[in-house]
Amino acid sequence: MAETTFPRLDITETWSHLNDNLIKLVDYVPENKINWSPKPELWNFRGILLHVAASRDGWMGGEVRDGDPAPSVYQTTRSKPQIQREFRRTWERVLRFLSDPAKLDKTYDRTWAAGETDRFTGHWIAFHLLEHDIHHRANIMDYLALLGIETPEVGTVSPGWLDVRG
Repeated sequence: MAETTFPRLDITETWSHLNDNLIKLVDYVPENKINWSPKPELWNFRGILLHVAASRDGWMGGEVRDGDPAPSVYQTTRSKPQIQREFRRTWERVLRFLSDPAKLDKTYDRTWAAGETDRFTGHWIAFHLLEHDIHHRANIMDYLALLGIETPEVGTVSPGWLDVRG
């Protein structure tokens, strides 16, 4: 069977808009609700937001080994402006990775706590982090909706996308 060659995709500009949207979403979270979640067993706003930044740091520092030492956001980040700072910082870190074709084409090993090792390409890591950002952006928007907070200017990822709200 012949191997299929797939074209490279440029996701960086769209992802940059998504990161800007994540930063804006932080402003919508009321100060008195930053530790709120709809159920005790679910993460709160702060936990979800910090998890996004920590995951970016984790992949870039752990598997990619980009040489950018980052302190744990769980220990250094408390306020909403600090969360926004971490989204900017970690986006710049991911952007450096996305801008390097050799890093994207490379294969990386990840050893899990149970001792199993998996291999991932840089492209897989990039798309995994993009999907992760989108997934948790939806969590934040759902939580805000449960609180009755509308987020009109962050309703789409990129200007010109179809607005399904009618």
